[in-house]
Amino acid sequence: MPKDAAVEEFAGLVRALKARGGRSYEALGRRLSISASTLHRYCSGATVPEEFAVVDRLALLCGTDEEERRALEAAWTQADRARRQAAW
Repeated sequence: MPKDAAVEEFAGLVRALKARGGRSYEALGRRLSISASTLHRYCSGATVPEEFAVVDRLALLCGTDEEERRALEAAWTQADRARRQAAW
């Protein structure tokens, strides 16, 4: 089943953050208190976090500014909506 465009966009932003941070999935996962595989699923678009907080922490770790974080939250909101609709 193809992924929703909103989920793809969100995953791309998370991948960009991960690349920008220059750390491995394991290192970032430890800093975020999530597993490396969970972070990888967010980056691949296989899943969307249920809460924005973990993504916000990732954004802060990777040096984003307030404007970038607001854009990331908007993308997460759309991806989360798509995730919830797919669950129905």
